[in-house]
Amino acid sequence: LFWATIAHRQGLFSLHYAPMELREILSPLWQRQPVVLIGSAIEPETEAPLFRQRLGLEDLTCLKFSSESQAEAIQLYVPYKLPLPNTPEFQAAFIHKVRTLVCLSATAPGLTVVLVGDVPLKAQVATILASEFGSRVQVEKTCLDENGILISGWEFWREHQRVLPAPHLLIIATLPLPSLENPLVAGRVALYKRSHQDWFRLYLLPTALSELQRAIAPVRESQGIVALLDSRVVNRSYGAQILTALSPLARINYLDPSLFTNTDEENSA
Repeated sequence: LFWATIAHRQGLFSLHYAPMELREILSPLWQRQPVVLIGSAIEPETEAPLFRQRLGLEDLTCLKFSSESQAEAIQLYVPYKLPLPNTPEFQAAFIHKVRTLVCLSATAPGLTVVLVGDVPLKAQVATILASEFGSRVQVEKTCLDENGILISGWEFWREHQRVLPAPHLLIIATLPLPSLENPLVAGRVALYKRSHQDWFRLYLLPTALSELQRAIAPVRESQGIVALLDSRVVNRSYGAQILTALSPLARINYLDPSLFTNTDEENSA
C-alpha cells in the first residue's frame, strides 16, 4: 500500500509504503531457524491465533505468563449513562466528567493523565482544565509537576509512559479503535472485507485491546484508578472482552474523594 501525507505549513509531503500482509513475507523466515518471540499485551488467548495468522506462524508452543494477583488490580470506573462517543452530547458530558474526576482527586499527590485521541477535544479539555488548575496542566510534555495533569494523545503516551511517573488517575476518553481515516488501517479493513471476514472483531477490536492493556500498565504499579469514559464498554456486546483484557480489576460504581485518599494511603503503606 502506498500513500502520501502533506504538511501544508512546512511545504512538505511524505510518501509511505507498507505491506498489506506480513504472512507471505515472514512465513519463509520462520522455517529457516528456531525462533523465540517475546511480547506483552499480544492477545487475550494464550495461543494468540490472530497474531500467529497475521505473521504466518504455524505450529508452535505458546506460553502466557499473567498475574491474577490483586496487588496488580486496577480500580476501574466506567459510567453507565454517559452519551456514546459518536453523539453530539458526548463532548460536553465528557468534559464535565473529566473536570469532576480531576476536582475530586485534586488534593491527592501523584500524576493525573487524560488520554484523548480526538485532537480538537484534547485541546478543549486542556484549555478548560488550565483555566482552573493553571500550570499543573501540560499538553504532551514530560517535565511535569509532582501533582501534574498531563493531557495526551495515544501516540505520545505510548512513547513516553515509561519515563513518566505512574499515574494515580488515568482518564481515557474513548476506546483506541484504529481510525479508518488512516490509509493503512483503511487498506487492511478493505482486505478483510474482500475476504468476507469480520474486520471489526479480527482487526480493530484486538488492536484496541492491546493498546488499552499497554496504556494502563503503569497504573497497575501505583494501584491507581482508571476511568474509561466510553459507554460502549457497557452498551455493546464486546464490552465483556474489554473488561477481561483489563483484568484483574475492581469495578467502581460511584465517585467520591475517599477513593483517591484510600489509594494514596495504600501506596504510602
